[in-house]
Formats: sequence, structure tokens, C-alpha cells
Amino acid sequence: MKRVSWFIVTVILLLSLCGCGGELERPALEDMAMIGVMGFDYVDREKINVTVSVPVPARNKETTQVYSTNASMTSEAMLNLATKADRTMSLSQLRVILFSEEYARKVGIGKVILDLYRNPIVGENVYIAVVQGKAKDVIKGTYNHRPEINTYLNSLLRPRVETAFSSFATIHDFVFMMTSNTMDPNLPYLIHVNGEIQIFKAALFRVDRMIGFYSQREGKMVQGFLGRERLPRMSFEFQHVTKTGKKQTERVVFDFVRAKTKVRSEGSLKKPVIHIDLRVRGMLVGYSGSKDLEKRAQFRTLVQELEKRIKKESMEMLLRFQKQGVDPAQLEESIRQKYHGKWTRETGLALYKKAKFNVKVHVDIVGFGTLK
Repeated sequence: MKRVSWFIVTVILLLSLCGCGGELERPALEDMAMIGVMGFDYVDREKINVTVSVPVPARNKETTQVYSTNASMTSEAMLNLATKADRTMSLSQLRVILFSEEYARKVGIGKVILDLYRNPIVGENVYIAVVQGKAKDVIKGTYNHRPEINTYLNSLLRPRVETAFSSFATIHDFVFMMTSNTMDPNLPYLIHVNGEIQIFKAALFRVDRMIGFYSQREGKMVQGFLGRERLPRMSFEFQHVTKTGKKQTERVVFDFVRAKTKVRSEGSLKKPVIHIDLRVRGMLVGYSGSKDLEKRAQFRTLVQELEKRIKKESMEMLLRFQKQGVDPAQLEESIRQKYHGKWTRETGLALYKKAKFNVKVHVDIVGFGTLK
């Protein structure tokens, strides 16, 4: 009976205490500084410069506030920036993360990405890019006839067919690529020229550190090897010598309708061979040359020229990647499927560096555009 009485008394006391504590007031939405873009620049081995962009809604035109600080880690930077802003800073609306090329090469972006990846406030659709020069200059830049920087960069870095030569990676995508045992990451590389930001190349990484670039053209083939069905247009130029010794230039613009790739490996682990079968269907949207494409023989000759050129460029690209010891096309996966035993990235790279490539290309032209 005494236990029941004590229990009742305890419950009454707890209920009476409810509401005695001070209520923690949450800031209203208009009191929040929603960070849209974060930029990271190299200072030294211990310090980074962090710049953030905060949109400020206005009646006539949306403006932007920019804050910057030096810190040793992302969380410290957020503490420093919070004392500079007139509102409560939040990462809940973060959409773009920029890294300077110097920082990506000298330090690597893995630590920063993992810090933000583990932050529950940061959303999933946050895109990452590397910039030429300083990220701070890109965020503070003035752009012709463009919306404010947060909207501009968020729209620019969203995947589109025209810019599908690079992996438009979110934080989650990059963590997946960085921790993969069969591939290396790549990110869009931005340049700031004539009041505009352009996706110029693809930045190539080894784990989390940038080691180089590959061109838009190479990026289209990499995306094809990765299994992307819809690729951007490609232009081709062929030089021919006529019977009279005169040079003729033939130009072709090919619009990919569908691409399909099969990658498999065979042979012993001492001499692995990676077979790549690339089949593309598309429209010949532009042609300038002396061939009469209504004639079957000349049409077939053009198709064979396209197949040879794509194969040649693919082989040159793959051999360069192999020499650099990077695999953005995830070709190591075909070797891993045949491997017995514990697989590590070091094992995959060792086999990848010894592999021979056998590339087959089949082009199917299903329609025509402008012929000249």
C-alpha cells in the first residue's frame, strides 16, 4: 500500500513540475539564414577558408549575403560564421558545395564531404563541383543576366543530357564512389569566364584527391561505359585525300538516341582481358562532305569510319587512365566478378593495370537531319 502511495505522490509532483522550466523558443523562418552554397579554399595544411552564400528574399529582386572565415574543420567554421550573421544560420537548404582545385589536389575533399554527409540537417540533393581558382571568387562573382548565385549554381549543376559528360554527384553519390572498390570518382569542373560559369571538363579523382581532368568528349564515352543510355551529341571530323591529291574535310554531328554497353573480362589473373561492346543508335543530325549517303556503299563507309573513330578514341582514353592508375568507367567490376578470394581496391587496381582492352563499336544510324 505504501508503494502505491509513494508512486501516486511521485506522479503528482512530476505533473506539477511540468511547465516550470523555461520554454526554448525556436527561431521563426524569417529569422533563419538558409545557406545555399558553401565554398572551400586552401589556406594551409591545417586551415581552410569557408565561404557561404545566403539568399535574402526581397520584393523587387532577390539579393545574396556572403560570409567567409578560416577554420580547421567545417563545424568550427559554422561556429565562426554564426557570430557574423544577423540571423540564425542553417544548412537545411544547402544545395551546392564548391571546392577550389588547389584544395582538391593538395588536401582532398573526403573529410569535408564526410562531415557534411554525417550531418542530419544536410539534405540528399546537394551537388558537388570543383572550380578553377578560388571558390570564394565564384560565390562572390557577378554574372550577366543571371539569377542570384544560389539559384544559378543549383540549376547549372542539375543533370541534363547536354552536360552528361560528367557525373553530377550529390554528397551521397560521391561517398559511394569514394568508398567503392571498383571505381574512382569524377565531378564537374567549373570555370568563370566573361561573367558566366561554364562546366568545362570533368575533374578526375583518386579516392578523394583530384589528380587531373578528362575532356567533355572523353566524359561522354566514360558515361557510355558506365551504362548511361542517353548521351550528348558528338561531332566528328575526317580528313580525306582525293585521287588528285587534294585534302577534303568531312564533318559529322551524331545525336545518340540510345547507347548500350556490355563489359566482361576473361583470361587468367596474370593477363586479364576486358572486352567492351558498345552499341549506339542515333540520328545523323548534321553532315558536310562529298559522300552521297543515299548510296548504300557510301553510307556504309561513313558508318565504318564512325565506328573506327569511336574505337580509336576509346582505346587512347582507356590506356591513359590505365597509365594514371584510375578507373572512372568502373571496368574493374568485370574483373571482380571473376575473382575468388578477398577483394580490395589495391587488388583491383593491380589487375586493372595489367589488363588488355578489346573494344568493339557498332553504330546504327536510324535517321537523318541536315545533310550538305
